[in-house]
Formats: sequence, structure tokens, C-alpha cells
Amino acid sequence: MSQARKGEGTQLPSRRDRVALATAAYLPIFLFLAAVIAAVLLIPGEMVQVGRRRGPYILVPALPVQIGVLAGAVPLASVVLARMVRGAYSLWTTRHAEPGGFVLAPGELIAWRGKQGLRGIDRTRLVMALLTCIGPALYVWWLVHVWTGAEPLVLKLFWSFFATVALSATVAPLMSKPGRTFVNDVLGEMVVTDRRIAWCSGRGNQYREILGAEIRDAALVEGDGQRGWIVLTHVRRAQVSEVDLFGVPDPAEALVAIRRFVSST
Repeated sequence: MSQARKGEGTQLPSRRDRVALATAAYLPIFLFLAAVIAAVLLIPGEMVQVGRRRGPYILVPALPVQIGVLAGAVPLASVVLARMVRGAYSLWTTRHAEPGGFVLAPGELIAWRGKQGLRGIDRTRLVMALLTCIGPALYVWWLVHVWTGAEPLVLKLFWSFFATVALSATVAPLMSKPGRTFVNDVLGEMVVTDRRIAWCSGRGNQYREILGAEIRDAALVEGDGQRGWIVLTHVRRAQVSEVDLFGVPDPAEALVAIRRFVSST
């Protein structure tokens, strides 16, 4: 959609965003514990190797090991699962508390609207999204590779924990505000009125806007007539920044609509 080159400071996420992030963070932990429980229950034979990470390893009866691991893993997995369910339920019950649909002020007119789609995403965000999607697939492959091998149980637990920590860094953004903003940018719509530029999600809810009074200039950087890159000179609280609008459809018409309120400020 757009990319601001200078920020305005960091704001704490809303309670709903914090709940979504926490719920997503619990997912890899639960997957790790579930993998441990399944692996311990499926230990082949009556003996298992235990010991320190670098050895030495000794053979001990499998049943005491299973009881010891399950005594800690099952209650912990239950707590994590309960927190995930609680977080998901909270998100479901508060879904209607999000900002309402796009509403025009009295006398406000729509001058242009269009969907930027994937072309509105800059390369950095697109690469990060691809890496985020690859993470869960690599996690599953890694667990299968580790737990089907012949390594001692302690090594399997160590490498599973390592993979879980790595997955947390990729799964959590899926339900965080940046993750939802990415989805909205791809599926949503950009609307230019005679007073502002607004972005609406696929459901029609407005999630971002730039007031016309804050835009000092607008220019077309490049385009082919069908899609274009428009840059805005944005001023807010005496801070000047440039906002890039990538993949704007019908860029000439969009630029004309934007410049109508730019010239009046």
C-alpha cells in the first residue's frame, strides 16, 4: 500500500492486538509440547537413551522416562491450549468492536477509488511475508526430521525447542497488527475524497487515513498508465516525511484527485 520513510514515534498496541499477538505466540509452544508428548508416547522398545547433550548416554527403561516427561508436558500443554482458546474466544467476541465501515463526513465526496493489491506492497514487506509463510512449513519438516531420526531423546528435545523459538519469530506477526495490515493492504481499497486519503479493508472498515491538510505535495514517480508509484509530501506535527503509494491503479486520475485538496491547503 504505502510506506512512510520517517516514523512519528512508537505507540503501544491496543489490547486486541496484544491478545492476538499472545495467542499467536502460544501456538509454536503448544506444537512443541504436542510433538514432545507424541514422541514420548511412541518411543520404540522398552529402553531409551538418556544423558547430557554431548554425552555420554546410557540406556534406561522407557516407562519411567515417559512418566517423568508426560507429568510435566501434559499439564503445561493443557495450560497453553487453554490460553490459546481463551485468546481466540476473546478475539471472536470483540470482532465487532473494530472501527466501523468507511463513513463520509457531511458534504464529503469521493473523487477516486481503487485497489492496489500485491503491487501496493514494497519488496521488503513482500519478502517478509514469504518468509513468514515458509516458517511453519520448515518447522513441520524439521520436527519430522528430528523425531524420526535415531538421535537420543535429549537431542531431539533440544533441537525441537530450538525450532520452536525460531518459529515464534515468524508465526507471531501473522496475528499482530502488521500482519493484519498487510492482509488489508492486499485485499483492501484506497479511497480519495475531496478531504483525505483513506484505506479500507476487504470488509469495508477504514483502518488508515491521511488528511488532505497534512499533504503538501504529490507527484508521480513512475507508471505505465495502468499502475503507478505516487509519492506524497506529508507534514504532521512539524515533521516532514515522504509516503510512497505503490501500485496505484489509474495513477493519473488518482494524482489529479489528490492534487485537488493539495492545492487548497
